[in-house]
Amino acid sequence: MADAPADITSDESCHQKSPNGRVDYVREEYKRYKRKKPPPDLSEVIDFRDPSTFRDRIEKFQLQTQGKCDKSDSNFGLRCVKEWQTYELKSCSGFIFIVNPFLHGAQRYWTRRCIKDFPRKPNVCNLDAHMTLDTRETVWRLSQRNNENNNLMDKLRWVHLGYHFDYNVVNYKPERYHNFPSDLAGLTKHIASAVGYPDYSPEAGIVNYYPLGGSMGGHTDHYESDLSWPLISLSFGQTAIFLIGGATRDVRPVALYVRSGDIIIMSGKSRTAFHAVPRIIKVGKENEPPCCLKWEDGLFSRDVTSRNPDESGVLDESSVIPGATNKDITKTSCLNRTQRIEKPLFQKFGDDKIIRGLEEVGIDERGHSETDEGCRCDQPNFLAKSTETLALEEWREFEIYLSKTRINVNVRQVHESGKTVSSS
Repeated sequence: MADAPADITSDESCHQKSPNGRVDYVREEYKRYKRKKPPPDLSEVIDFRDPSTFRDRIEKFQLQTQGKCDKSDSNFGLRCVKEWQTYELKSCSGFIFIVNPFLHGAQRYWTRRCIKDFPRKPNVCNLDAHMTLDTRETVWRLSQRNNENNNLMDKLRWVHLGYHFDYNVVNYKPERYHNFPSDLAGLTKHIASAVGYPDYSPEAGIVNYYPLGGSMGGHTDHYESDLSWPLISLSFGQTAIFLIGGATRDVRPVALYVRSGDIIIMSGKSRTAFHAVPRIIKVGKENEPPCCLKWEDGLFSRDVTSRNPDESGVLDESSVIPGATNKDITKTSCLNRTQRIEKPLFQKFGDDKIIRGLEEVGIDERGHSETDEGCRCDQPNFLAKSTETLALEEWREFEIYLSKTRINVNVRQVHESGKTVSSS
């Protein structure tokens, strides 16, 4: 899991050679797309929101679905699996790309978890080398104060979840395990099941925080004892250019855009392929995040399923939430700010439990319906709870941070089923 972001600015000649004497195309393409002057030509970058442009390079991926919508999708803020737009790279078998499958507004829940909750102790982060964080404090809260700590979030680069990866020995430390967040476990298990891995067990994760101008050099992830399980990567915030190559550095990588809400699964041959992030691209105006992360007062009074799944930021103005009365909508969108709770949506039963059924997350059986236009689940159930601890003025601070940051959550299964790090 040696994939913490870093800035690499050294200048090297074209056709850089690897130690075996072959051309290092991973390094070469990384430098090309990272270049500032002159800026790189982006015409070859695959845009999965316009797949017709790259029809010869990608193909549709068949998801594991029964044809009907499963209300568990909305448990995690996702549209129905059958509505996901999913593709696979022809040049890299097992590299699966899901175009933002999140319900409108759901990304706010996950970005808040990444910003405010995941950097808390006992989780390990890069700031530990420079300071001691109080278990009662959060990096986010410290950064909001007008003192010497007000730039801590700008210095935050990575947080480890579950098994701690030790960069000094380049391996996992079994004695440094902390409970993996149950909501994130449920989300990634759901995604893994949809792409053909129903027994996937998320055990370790790294949350990377890329500032504008940040990058990650070419590398492979091969330190897990069982490499047959996929890597699942979630992206939020600013857009990235992502490079995916092959098993060796002399395979020229393919460049693609990764936008807020997009999901990457690296399975099969792509599981150990070289990959990199050479560039973060600013989206939106100064101090504004992507549209999908902006606060909307009327979120709970309209259907969160967009007309076009590609346009996740465009709501269907003619629709209303099925089964929700005006009284219900008012109740969920005008929450009592004096009764805030700190527990995240899926944390009722503690992080030591991975969600195993609808009952544990309190889904109302009456909240699911399906029409010719697609699945319309009980959106207030997820979205109202995901914002009940947040006011508009508070979210504005998150918007400013997300206007200059890309967050990547990378989750993996560390060991073979039934084993632990120490026994594998």
